Amino acid sequence: MASSAIDVLRPLNICIGVGAYFAWKIVYALFLSPLRNVPGSFWHRISKIPVLIHDIRGSEREFMLKNYEKYGSIFVMEPHKVGLCDYNDCMVILGSHAFTKDILYSRVDFIEQNTFLTRDPEMNRSRRRQIGPALAPKNLRTMEPVILAAGVQQLIEKWDQAIAESSDGRARICYFNDFSLMTFDIISSLGFGQEHRSLTTGDLRVVEWVRQSFTLMFLQIVTPLIKRRPFKQLFAGSLYSGVGEFIAFGSKAIEQRKEELAASDGTNKPKDILQSFVDAEDPESRIRMTPSQVTAETIVSLLAGADTSSNTLSWTIHLLLLHPKYLRQAKREVRSAFNCNELIMFHDAKEKLPFLEACIYESMRLRPVSGNLPRSIPRGGVVLQDHFIPEGHTCSVSIPAANMNSTTWKKPFIFYPKRFIGNEANKRKLLTFSAGVRVCPGRHLAWFEMLTTLANILNTYELELPEDALFTPHHRDERDQPVIMPHATAITCAPRFPERDCVVIVSKRRH
Repeated sequence: MASSAIDVLRPLNICIGVGAYFAWKIVYALFLSPLRNVPGSFWHRISKIPVLIHDIRGSEREFMLKNYEKYGSIFVMEPHKVGLCDYNDCMVILGSHAFTKDILYSRVDFIEQNTFLTRDPEMNRSRRRQIGPALAPKNLRTMEPVILAAGVQQLIEKWDQAIAESSDGRARICYFNDFSLMTFDIISSLGFGQEHRSLTTGDLRVVEWVRQSFTLMFLQIVTPLIKRRPFKQLFAGSLYSGVGEFIAFGSKAIEQRKEELAASDGTNKPKDILQSFVDAEDPESRIRMTPSQVTAETIVSLLAGADTSSNTLSWTIHLLLLHPKYLRQAKREVRSAFNCNELIMFHDAKEKLPFLEACIYESMRLRPVSGNLPRSIPRGGVVLQDHFIPEGHTCSVSIPAANMNSTTWKKPFIFYPKRFIGNEANKRKLLTFSAGVRVCPGRHLAWFEMLTTLANILNTYELELPEDALFTPHHRDERDQPVIMPHATAITCAPRFPERDCVVIVSKRRH
């Protein structure tokens, strides 16, 4: 018996066993797999490792675009997974609860199940009925004073101070950092019922908690072993500790709100997301969220909402600086519609600034902050691009590749905001906020933040690239388009070197 075991472990036998295993993988992938006729790389057919490497490196956007350009709108990503880039196919997947979120979402366990993480269609429906009214435009209008105070008014205060302290009335600003802190402050103020001013006070406590939560979420999705001992203590102990403080902070905010309402007999309820979530009720089941569920949804709103809005603002400013004619046009539109130093409200911006809105749409198309949306193929399978994908397999909707698909968009690599002016069909085809049954519930709040911030910035300041900028209108690529600064993708797509590339010289409006 012992001799037999030793024989098996001999180097030659091990090599034969490994060779037989890979031979089988190759034979299955090329001749037996249901995906054998779907275009794609040989290596992706036999291993998940290439995709995992891109996930860890933050280069999933390049990976999906490269495969789309080489193989078309459907291609093999992994042995049992396909990538999708065609708008109609994407809507088939996103438009039905039958295509549940991939099982990787269930790997995140440091927070209670919520709208973003749940794979249960019924829970998703119920939770959206609960939180939907809180994030609807009508309710957000009642929160606009808080949004503006924590948002663009605080930003203007900081930028004005920097200009006043400069020697020549021109301040060097890293807008990525400022937008990040500003959007954290907006959602923190709305979600925790307390005034947050990290942008101007330097209190980065909530910001650090959010970053720790993002990091832990990414690690749990990519490397589930991080949840087990000893890896949990060795590599993520501080992350778990920080996230625990974050959850305790949210729970305390709810208790404090209940105490305040009890002391005031429930009259004069605050106008914010926290109160809306506390009061939220499913109109069908009449069920309200528990305090822990309110905490989970508030934290997810901060995780999903802050980075997506701030990154989109950064990409939009960057793209406008690379295309001066569009920056001038947006500035003229704003200044012809509003007086100097006038605080621009969302409703007025939405009504009077169609070109600026189109610039944001085009920025979200060219540099969407969301990446791949993996979904499970339901019972009975599905036909996509004339290929049958059976149940048990998965597909991944690629937002970046769908937003660059030449069958949907003319000249997709060109920054051309006018494609969205008066074109509601194009707006609907933009998948940056996802679509269908799992469309982003916070998209209206994002628009409140983005449109009012950019409108007030262009109405108040002059913007110009610094002399040491690496990415300018004259730095062109092979398509004769301005080279866009590099990015990295973890949960969202952000500038890779913001301290270097997201810098602008700001001065007060000249006329």
